[in-house]
Amino acid sequence: MAKPHITRTVGPIHFEDLDPHRFEDLVRQLAYDFRPWKSIESTGRGGADDGFDVRAFEEARVPATVMDDEADAEDIPHPMEGNLWMIQCKREKEVGPKKVATIISDGVAAQAPPYGYILAAPVHFSKAAHDRFREELRSRGVMEFYLWGAGELEDMLFQPKNDHILFAFFGLSLATRRRSRAASVRSTVLAKNKLMRVLGDRPVQRVLVRDLDDESYPYEGDYPDFDKNPRWKEYKAHSFDPCGLVVTEARHFAYLDREGGEWDSTELVDEDVSLGDQQEEQQQAQCLAVKGFWELLPRARRAILVRRALLRFDAIAYIDAKGHSVFDMPHLYVPYEAKHGPFAGFHEYLEINEHTQVPLEGLTRKAVFPDRFSAPSFGTVHSGPALTLDAATHARLQHGRREVTLYGLGSQYGQLKPTDVVPVSLHGSRAAEKFFIKVTNIGVVKGGVLLKQAEHSLAMQHDIGSQLGGTLKASDKVRVVEAAGIYEWQIDQNRPVI
Repeated sequence: MAKPHITRTVGPIHFEDLDPHRFEDLVRQLAYDFRPWKSIESTGRGGADDGFDVRAFEEARVPATVMDDEADAEDIPHPMEGNLWMIQCKREKEVGPKKVATIISDGVAAQAPPYGYILAAPVHFSKAAHDRFREELRSRGVMEFYLWGAGELEDMLFQPKNDHILFAFFGLSLATRRRSRAASVRSTVLAKNKLMRVLGDRPVQRVLVRDLDDESYPYEGDYPDFDKNPRWKEYKAHSFDPCGLVVTEARHFAYLDREGGEWDSTELVDEDVSLGDQQEEQQQAQCLAVKGFWELLPRARRAILVRRALLRFDAIAYIDAKGHSVFDMPHLYVPYEAKHGPFAGFHEYLEINEHTQVPLEGLTRKAVFPDRFSAPSFGTVHSGPALTLDAATHARLQHGRREVTLYGLGSQYGQLKPTDVVPVSLHGSRAAEKFFIKVTNIGVVKGGVLLKQAEHSLAMQHDIGSQLGGTLKASDKVRVVEAAGIYEWQIDQNRPVI
C-alpha cells in the first residue's frame, strides 16, 4: 500500500492585512517581553511623535555599592529613569538600504541618540539593508539596535508565549492546533483499538462502510446514482496497516502473459461476489458469462486483478460492532469524498494464486476481454466411451479436485475441442452419479518445451511421466488438454465450470 503524502503547515502571516496603527500595536505587544521595561509609551497614536512610534524605558538598575553607601539621595537614579529605547514601525512593502538610511536619518538624532533602537517592518531585509542599518546606528552612537523583518516577527509570533498575540491579531492559535492534534491522536488510537477488538489481529470478516452524512440507510432507492456512488457498501477486511484498515475493494477476472509482459481485466463483475439468491437474474447471467469466458483462457494465464483500499483510522468517526439485521456485520461510519469515497488510497496488483502477486508496473495492457460476453455454452457432449484416466488424475477428481491436465501423444485426444464434454469413469462414492470433464483449453507443444516447463513442478513431472511414460522426446508433439470436472446436472443447466 502506497503511503499517502500529507503536508500540514501554516502559510505566511498576512501583515499587510493590518493597517499601520494595528501593525504598530502588534510590534508594541511583541516588545513587552523583550526587556524588563519600566514603561512603554505608544507615542505614534497621538501624532507629533518626534519620530517615535513607541518609546520605552528600561528599569533603572541601582548598583549595590550605591545602595550600601550612605550617598546623597540625588546620586541615586530616579525609579522612572532608565535606558531610552526608540521603536519605529514601517508597514511598507519594500524597505531597501537607502530607505533604511532615510528612516534612521529622519528619526535618530546624532546629538541625542537613544540607548537602543528597533526598526520593525513586514519585509525581508537584504544583507545590504542589514549592513546599512548597523552602519548608520553605530555612527550615531546607539548602543543596541535590532532590525525586525517579516521572518523575525513570525518567529516571535510562533513562540508559545506569544500565542495569544498571534490569535488576537490574526485569529490563528498554534496552541489550539496542538490541543486539536492531541484530540485527533486520541480519537485515532481509540478507533484502532476498538477495530482490532472487533475484527481481531488478523481480520478476515466483512464490514459495512457507511457514509457518515447518509440518512437514508438501508433504502438504496433514495439515491438515483446509488449503483455508481453507493453510500454504504460491504467489503472484506484484509489486514491492518499502521495507518488504518486495508480492505479488498474489488477482485476482477484478469489475464496475464508474464513472458510477453501483457495483461488485461474486466470490471463487469467481482470474482469475490458469490452467486447468491439475493442477486438479480440478469446479474447472475452476467457473472456466469464472464466466468465462462475466463475459464477458457490457458490456465497459466488466468489471473485476478486485486484492488486493496486503505481506510484510515483517523477517518473512522464511529464503529458499530453489532451492525444491523440487513447487514449483520460491523458498521464503520466514515466521511465520503467525491473522488475516493471513504478511502485514502488504493493499491492494485495481479494475483496468480494465493502466494504469487505480480505488480502492474512494467506491464502493457492488451485487449483480451470483450466489452460484451456471450452466455456460456457447451460444445459436443460426447456420449462415450468414458475416458480411462491415469491413477493420479483419477484420484484428484475422486477427491474433489476440479481442474486436471491431460497429456496425449500423436492423435490421442485429437477429437476434443474447447467446451467439449467427455464422460469419465470414477470409482467409489461418486460412481453412482455420472461424472464428466469439460475441456477448457487445448494446446500443442513440443516435448522439449513441456519438459522445461516441468522443471520446477514435481506434480507436473509426475503427471507427464504417469500419462506418457518415459518415452517422451524433445521432438515429440504433445497435446495438452486442460479440463475441469462437472456433473450431469451442470450440463442440463448449461452452467460454466468456475
